[in-house]
Amino acid sequence: MRLKAHLLACAALTAVSTPAIAQTEAATPATTDVIIVTTQKREQSLADVPINLTAFNSQRLSELGIEQFDDLSDFVPGLEVQEQSPNNPGFVIRGITSDDGAATGEARVAVFQDGVSISRARSAYVELFDIERVEVAKGPQATLFGRGALIGGINVIQNKAQIDEQGGSAEISVGDYNRFELRGHYNMPITDTVALRFAGVHKQRDGYVENVLGGEAMNGVELSAYRVSGRWAPSDALTVDVIANYQTDTPEGGTSFKSGAILPAPGGSLDPWEPAALNTFGGFEGGAPLGIDRQVYGVTILTDYIINDAWSLSSISGWRGFESVEIFDPDGFGAELLVVAEDASGRQWSQEFRFNYDAGGPVTGFFGGSYFYESGSQRIPLATNEVVAQAFIFGLDPATAPTFSLGFFQATGQILPLNTFYLEETANRGETTALDLFGDVSYAVNDRLSLTAGLRWTREEKEASLYGGNLNGVNNISFTPTLFLPATPNNGSPISSGTREFDDFTWRLAAQYDVSDTINAWVSYARGRRPDVISFDSTDPNFFVEVPAELVDSYEIGAFWTYDSTTLQGSVFYSEYQNFQTGRFEPNNAVFITDNAGQATQYGVELELNHRFNEMTSLFASYGYNFSEFDDTDENGNPQEFAGNTFRLSPDHAVSVGLLTEFDLPIGRLSIIPTWTWQSEVFFDNDNDLTDAVQDETQTDYGIVDLRVRLDAADDRFYMVAFVENLLDEEFIIDAGNTGDAFGIPTFIAGSPRMVGLRVGTEF
Repeated sequence: MRLKAHLLACAALTAVSTPAIAQTEAATPATTDVIIVTTQKREQSLADVPINLTAFNSQRLSELGIEQFDDLSDFVPGLEVQEQSPNNPGFVIRGITSDDGAATGEARVAVFQDGVSISRARSAYVELFDIERVEVAKGPQATLFGRGALIGGINVIQNKAQIDEQGGSAEISVGDYNRFELRGHYNMPITDTVALRFAGVHKQRDGYVENVLGGEAMNGVELSAYRVSGRWAPSDALTVDVIANYQTDTPEGGTSFKSGAILPAPGGSLDPWEPAALNTFGGFEGGAPLGIDRQVYGVTILTDYIINDAWSLSSISGWRGFESVEIFDPDGFGAELLVVAEDASGRQWSQEFRFNYDAGGPVTGFFGGSYFYESGSQRIPLATNEVVAQAFIFGLDPATAPTFSLGFFQATGQILPLNTFYLEETANRGETTALDLFGDVSYAVNDRLSLTAGLRWTREEKEASLYGGNLNGVNNISFTPTLFLPATPNNGSPISSGTREFDDFTWRLAAQYDVSDTINAWVSYARGRRPDVISFDSTDPNFFVEVPAELVDSYEIGAFWTYDSTTLQGSVFYSEYQNFQTGRFEPNNAVFITDNAGQATQYGVELELNHRFNEMTSLFASYGYNFSEFDDTDENGNPQEFAGNTFRLSPDHAVSVGLLTEFDLPIGRLSIIPTWTWQSEVFFDNDNDLTDAVQDETQTDYGIVDLRVRLDAADDRFYMVAFVENLLDEEFIIDAGNTGDAFGIPTFIAGSPRMVGLRVGTEF
């Protein structure tokens, strides 16, 4: 009864609803123009798409200062993006998190650049610069977005070279924490059929958590990203776009994994935003400091060919690669207990061909096929000082362990010196080949009612391998091949899963009905799938087990209302999960594995509003409610491990409100945009901290106020923006638990404090 009553209440709230991105011209406040999107592989008004979709064009991205995915998530109901670092982000749609860094892992939330998957966690977080549009589709989208779109997808549409445009922009920003940024673009026609476009950004900012052991402050920014795109349009029927991207992230200081139990120094504080004591030691990884060194690069070729008045052909070719090394101190305090690195790399190649049909009649649609190949590796070395490790393992105070210059351990009648630098390593590799066939068709039954159906078949071949062992001899504490990491036979001999094959279908059904000239309602049912995973299990005779594909059946009812200067969009959804895949640390194997957590249920409501009061003032707001929890029993009636727990990184409530006020001045136009975003409590792990009696690993509800004041010159060539992020200097954390939690020493990462800056730019 509780579920039915709640859904009925949500349905009443969403009789009408809106996007946070409908655009208006300041001079014509009586009408609201709805953004054009291409999520269904054709240009449509957002009001005519029968799915829950939020889209931001370049104007709204600029107004809100959205340059990263975590900025975007503040204003999209149902979307959370957690950025521990650019190398370790978490994308969350409706409580479903995609952040697996293993080479054998699979994404739940699909992230695309111009139709090319960039979903691999270590390469997905890219800078949003020179962007045409960002579209966020919620609910299973396998037909539209491909494999991995279990519960939604994000598609970043980059600006392309334009043959009929010459000009560019340049911008410089400065601020506290030694912020310095440069960005710009230039578009130039070469001939009547060829054009080039160049775009780039460089950003640097000091960290905001001091390290009392010296070195750079933590959580800083250092990135450069470049794009070169070219267009060839020899005729009205053929267009070819080539886009090359490169981004490098090299912030020193690392991520502030701060212990919540052990003080960084006498008189110090346990608060995550206060100074920490993190270090590396023993010449680990060639003496590299704490920090990240990541490169992401790729080339995309988009070809569109109009065959005739009814048919067209689209081709998307993508090649992409990344290398990343992150050095971090996962124990969160100054003793030489642990220092860890992650060295990950990957390559992928994909090709999609799609035939599109639109003859102007009642039937529209597309069908096609795609090929996807990916290979990757993840190497994890770990070092410890056995003196400190012994104290930690046997319950002494690790904070005093560094006072011992030499340690000994007695075993089998011998007294052995402990190693001050013991090193072990594990690595995993994965290879995936996937073939997809798909089709999607819409039929207009009459002027008001249209029906849509889509189907995708996916076949995958996968292979996984793993090794683990010590690199400088057996440790003198446990005398086992490894102390913390998984070990494979013969001290590190690689073991392979062999090739495994999987295939399955996903689909969607939708009906759209124009209730009136201003209200469009829709209903949908979709099946989503996260592909099968090959997971290491040392208790299995073959060392690997197959974790079955995670499936979701999702039902949704929504509506879009447009009236004069108001748009309102919203939906009610209900989803059931089977074979919920979750990450878990297995202490007997000393390894993180992907496990089947059984069944789960979620339901909720999402609303977006845009309203222009007059030509000076407009309001935009969003609200998301998401109730997600693991069922009490599995499909066989057996109790589940996480029974009654809510999904991690999933607030029940999230709100955003912004007000845009514009004034005409003799020297130009002044815009003031305050925004407020708020979310309720979140857990950082699916076990909801119920197994930890020492510390809470949650973030209670909190709100962030930002302010942007912009002055555009009268000739529209120059502008100036003053901005304050986290105006009220709210203290909050963005993650808790982390790698240290596996060893009983959870760590906490502070969110950004108040930051002030000034930006000056020109368009020419």
